Amino acid sequence: MALVKFDFYSQYLKRNVLCTAVLPVDKMAGDKRAPKRRGPYKTMYLLHGLFGKDDDWLEKTHVVETAEARDVCVIMPSGENGFYLNKPEKDEWYGKFISDELVDVTRLMFPLSRKREDTCLAGISIGAYSAVVDGLVRPDRFGKIVVLSGGFILERALGAPEQAPVPHGRRSYYERVFGDLEHLPGSDKDYNALARRFADNPELPKPDVYIACGEHDTLIEQNRAYRDVLLECGFNVTYHEPDIGEHEWPFWNAWIDCALDWYAPGPMKPSTEPEDYTELTGKKEKGK
Repeated sequence: MALVKFDFYSQYLKRNVLCTAVLPVDKMAGDKRAPKRRGPYKTMYLLHGLFGKDDDWLEKTHVVETAEARDVCVIMPSGENGFYLNKPEKDEWYGKFISDELVDVTRLMFPLSRKREDTCLAGISIGAYSAVVDGLVRPDRFGKIVVLSGGFILERALGAPEQAPVPHGRRSYYERVFGDLEHLPGSDKDYNALARRFADNPELPKPDVYIACGEHDTLIEQNRAYRDVLLECGFNVTYHEPDIGEHEWPFWNAWIDCALDWYAPGPMKPSTEPEDYTELTGKKEKGK
């Protein structure tokens, strides 16, 4: 797997943004490079969570190995703590950066598929929240959305006191993230309202959605509720709620593998080798 660290000037953010990409262009077959490449590649744009950075996934999971086995390119931008949202009051357009600019630039840089069904937006926690809102705003671009421990916290934000014990639980924090909270319900930052637009407009293409959240996660009720909203609105939803796992990297390490298995199914093999790599996700082919 080739690892590429790059930055580029964003027209939407008015600064350079750091990103990490992993591409299966140098996959080996034994002691030689596999002779046949399968590009253009399916692509997963993978968003980190609160306090995170672009290479969190490299340090805390084995997503590289699974993506390589699946022949998937993974693009990981550094999003800071802004929920990857558009903030016109600050002339800051993180949502457009993710769904428009990042996709366009990386397609110019790398041999990526331009097909909607080959383009996935994924994330953990607030990154998963952003994958939903940015993905549903641009369903023409993203055919798949992956949610791991989704940060569906609009009710928490709307009811947040100013005297919360931690800074990121205070009303002023949520106002910096979402803008005027009075305008949040029904906006493009409201995941429930975005899902219901598809019920009202059946001609809109619906992304397939994968959700995984541990039974002991503090956000489990919110993930269950959003699953139900999506199903009511006619989305194709794959939902997993294992009885282990909290809001933590060990859970995300396991379930990003399963999400990649859902996104790019099939035997996990190099181009010319017979070995089956499916065990990386803890699964085996039937009969094996």
